[in-house]
Amino acid sequence: MAVTLKTLAEHTGFSIATISRVLNNDPTMTVSEETRRMIFDTAHKLGYTGGSGRRSQRIVTDTMVIGIAEMLSPAEQMTDPYFLYLKNFVEQTCFEQKLQNVTLREDADGYHALSPSGVDGIIAIGYFSDQQIASLQYLSSNITFLDSSPNELLYDSVVLNFELGIHQALDYLRSLGHARIGFLGPKRLGDEHRRIVLEPRRRYFEHYMREAGLYRSELVVEVPMRDQLAVEEEFFMRMRTWNPQTMPTAVVAVNEECAIGVIHALRRLQQQVPEDMSIVSFNDTVMSSVVEPALTSISPHLDYMAATAVRLVQQRASTPAHQPERRFPQKVVIPPTLTVRRSTAECREIME
Repeated sequence: MAVTLKTLAEHTGFSIATISRVLNNDPTMTVSEETRRMIFDTAHKLGYTGGSGRRSQRIVTDTMVIGIAEMLSPAEQMTDPYFLYLKNFVEQTCFEQKLQNVTLREDADGYHALSPSGVDGIIAIGYFSDQQIASLQYLSSNITFLDSSPNELLYDSVVLNFELGIHQALDYLRSLGHARIGFLGPKRLGDEHRRIVLEPRRRYFEHYMREAGLYRSELVVEVPMRDQLAVEEEFFMRMRTWNPQTMPTAVVAVNEECAIGVIHALRRLQQQVPEDMSIVSFNDTVMSSVVEPALTSISPHLDYMAATAVRLVQQRASTPAHQPERRFPQKVVIPPTLTVRRSTAECREIME
């Protein structure tokens, strides 16, 4: 027996009109988050599709609907806000352009839009397995990947030029007289296909330093991406193994969490940033400007990355009010820039 709006009304106690407007993400409809969650959860539990399956017939509307798929859970995003910022900028861009956006939910059966109106396109933030991509493809073939590029023949993508960012960081540190430069971050990370590969920032760091004849393996400290306390402890212990002639005068951190862990470790050893050690971080979220000292950072321009992803997914969307503007996918590589703050200074050894 087909599940209808009347069925949902009987199970939730809400009117058919209320349920319909909530499921269609009516922007003029104001309900509590608890009510919204109950309606969506009931629709999912009962298998309501609003049509003949997950790709049900669209309710004709002039408003484009963009689905957002996330690599990290909300809890994981609290420890690594990079992807949270990306999602927030995507949602902000959709709001400014009067587009609807819905967060796709994932369970054992794959991703669900939980809306009878379906989606006109998907922005997938982060890295996804082949199985997850197949699930997204079932909802919409118009997928733009943000911060990964799993298949340039099929999907649009927006990625950051990590190599350029590393080169900017190292060029700047060397211009300050630093030669013993360390790196903090994981050795390996999942790539666009969730395969374990050498972390790209570390790979570009090692290549640059080897080409310059400055690479020292003992100055590369392997630490987790999202555990500031673990970074602090590991760097604290490593500092105790170096002597003044072998310790780095500057470090490049894979993200702000790692950079802050270094600052805390140095304080425990009565060392100061940047007087005793300079630090350059990746990401440049608001965290970089509020930490003490404010971090010199490689900025990925998350707002521009997000806006570019929204533009790409719009261009290939097909709706009653919009025809696709192009057939072939595009890959956009965003150049990061260096933002200089107070965590870097001229090498003390040069000054002396």
